[in-house]
Amino acid sequence: MSFNSTEFVFFFLAAFYGYWLLARWRGARLGWLLAGSCLFYMSWNAKFIALIALSSVLDWICGARIAASSSPRVRKAWLGVSLAGNLGLLGFFKYFNFFAENVAAACTRLGLQTLAEFTPWEIVLPAGISFYTFQTLSYTIDIYRGELRPARTFLDFALFVSFFPQLVAGPIVRAADFLPQLDAPPRYDDARVSRGLFLMLCGLSKKVLLADTIGLELVDPIFAAPAEHGAWGVLLGVWAALFQFYLDFSAYSDIAIGASACLGFALPQNFDRPFLAQSISEFWRRWHMSLSTWFRDYVFVPLGGRGANRLAFFRNLMTTMFLTGLWHGAGWNYVLWGVMHGVFTFVGVAWRVQKSRAELAARPLWERVARRAWVFQLVALSMLFFRNGTVAEGNRGFEGALEMLSVLATQWSAAPGLSTLGLSALAAAALIHFTPREWIHERGAELWRASPAFAQAGVLLIATGVLAALSYAKAPFLYFQF
Repeated sequence: MSFNSTEFVFFFLAAFYGYWLLARWRGARLGWLLAGSCLFYMSWNAKFIALIALSSVLDWICGARIAASSSPRVRKAWLGVSLAGNLGLLGFFKYFNFFAENVAAACTRLGLQTLAEFTPWEIVLPAGISFYTFQTLSYTIDIYRGELRPARTFLDFALFVSFFPQLVAGPIVRAADFLPQLDAPPRYDDARVSRGLFLMLCGLSKKVLLADTIGLELVDPIFAAPAEHGAWGVLLGVWAALFQFYLDFSAYSDIAIGASACLGFALPQNFDRPFLAQSISEFWRRWHMSLSTWFRDYVFVPLGGRGANRLAFFRNLMTTMFLTGLWHGAGWNYVLWGVMHGVFTFVGVAWRVQKSRAELAARPLWERVARRAWVFQLVALSMLFFRNGTVAEGNRGFEGALEMLSVLATQWSAAPGLSTLGLSALAAAALIHFTPREWIHERGAELWRASPAFAQAGVLLIATGVLAALSYAKAPFLYFQF
């Protein structure tokens, strides 16, 4: 059951009305959301609900044991159980074949033939495992650090882990932000529900009208046959792929945040117009913000952060970005993508001249534009490897990435034959992204909220039908595979 399906419309209506009808009874309303969240997840693959249950029970027990003990050794031992259990499950389902294949390849080179034979296991990746694993880990780590008290009840904690709007693809939510919302008396607010519905509508439009169109009309054909499109086509294809991933993932985040708002919950912002960034470090403060702050707080800072010198900073940063790349997928394309961002970030931070905020704001327009264009090109270059590592049709991993680089280096005279519809969608996406926020987003939201309820209902009804008709075979959200 995906957000861009008609099934989700009926599911969300049932979850919404059931929750507010039960709002006066804490246990009933939370139980309703938990049951709905389990049903939502089981629509993907029912048997994997057992993994979420196992992870929830494990961290509920570990969190309680850590909080109850005053012994550093005992607390550390229970934290180790939580880390081993969660990362063990994630490692098996997501990385077993990847590591086993690389070990077998290494054994072949070393002449150890008895260890070189390996047939990949048929392991199905559970939806959302990378996201809810990080959520549960943050819970036990925060309790261990003394920054969080255990959840009030197991029902509270289970709902925190499985809350359906952000279960499959984020944003990654911290327990310290979510659990207090369960204790606050729910108040139905027409304005908040209206804002939530508007955000959901924007997200669905972004996904179906822009991201899917760009992917089908531009990205898929160019990445499948780069030599047929020439260097200009490949360049546009890489730009289009970057916009497709941004639009697709930010659309999911918009719908998740909007659906949560309709139910009275606030989720963290996950994207902030990342292509306006003037440095790679700023890009990561705008892109997938819940993940970047997770790695900052639980990996980079514990490793030592900026460190005492550039070497320590480089070591800590590259370790963090290596793991960030690996988190996205079990493949060397993702690892290289993470390493590239680590190098870009290090060079930009280690050798830049520190300036005050006033000096940064006073940069001339041409300099700001040039910096943004440069950062965009660097991110697009890394996307060439990232997109070739996904499971999309026509991708060939490093071989495909190298072919695209070869085309970029040699075939600039070729004239690309590209889809007019795809180029129009890409141009519209760029126009919306770079237009000042208040011109479209804020004024659009104000106009929506000022409209009478019957007008909003009519727009939602018509939009649901149109988006359902235009949806390209209910194309899944791209981050489901991560």
